[in-house]
Amino acid sequence: MKYHYIINAYSDDAICQMEEFHAFQDAFLKDSEQGEVYILCRGNEDIELLARHIAENAVVVAAPDYSPEAVLEVLEQEADSEDLYIFGSGYSGIELSVRLSERLGGSSVTSVHALEAGEPVTVRKMVYANHMEGTFAMKKGPYCISLAKGMQRKEAQEGIFHIERELRCRKGNDFVVSRETMKEETAGGLSDAKIVVAAGRGIQNKENARFLEEAAKAFGGELGASRPVAMNAWTPMSRLIGVSGKMIAPEVCITAGVSGAAAFYAGIEKSKLIVAINTDEQAPIMKKADVAIVDDFMPVIQSLRKIVKEQ
Repeated sequence: MKYHYIINAYSDDAICQMEEFHAFQDAFLKDSEQGEVYILCRGNEDIELLARHIAENAVVVAAPDYSPEAVLEVLEQEADSEDLYIFGSGYSGIELSVRLSERLGGSSVTSVHALEAGEPVTVRKMVYANHMEGTFAMKKGPYCISLAKGMQRKEAQEGIFHIERELRCRKGNDFVVSRETMKEETAGGLSDAKIVVAAGRGIQNKENARFLEEAAKAFGGELGASRPVAMNAWTPMSRLIGVSGKMIAPEVCITAGVSGAAAFYAGIEKSKLIVAINTDEQAPIMKKADVAIVDDFMPVIQSLRKIVKEQ
């Protein structure tokens, strides 16, 4: 079975996509034949950004603006019914993998973290709010998957970068009257931060969220949030941690007022050290943390800030 992967270079995380693909390739596709790297992009500027991260031949799929319909038309013509197509973990990867397989009568599974390239192709993903792992047999090609958030990453070895072909998407769609692109509010370097302070419902208000954000900056880290905190607008939604938000792997993750629901814990479980601060010693997070502190978060964080300042 030949595999191909698709990079969305319209996205700011294109390099992250590449690094996730290389790690996935090393883990599960060493004995499979590599096909082509499809780069969805505006043109030369996007390609140059990725050049040193790709050591294989690339097929450029170019259009001035990202349009799923236009991209799918090109991929539909390129796809082989026996091959595997791997998309990134972002919103576009999920959409394109499902829609391409539907157009071609193939199989699709999203948020995949493991694969066995046998007969049939078998993939694994987390299900039931990350409480269980599901195994899925993909019985009909083409096989289209998107990767799970928070996958391991590996830098590509530098090699000779060569554009094998350039495919132009058709211009626009008849049903699109106007288009406006609004830049998404980002959460700084939350995904790559070495220290993360995660705020939960127990912090009670927006002012305390600001206090924790200042503390996170003082520690040289970033603020993250559980779903109740983000939904209450105490932090931007871009700070959300968990299966619906960021999947992080910092050196240290300090949770304040977090209960530790499975969907949230999935986002921090790869942290090297988890410190939980909660007044409820029975909270689920307290059993999963490396260090559990039964106390109000405010004096604990203030003490930590004092220690950091003195050092």
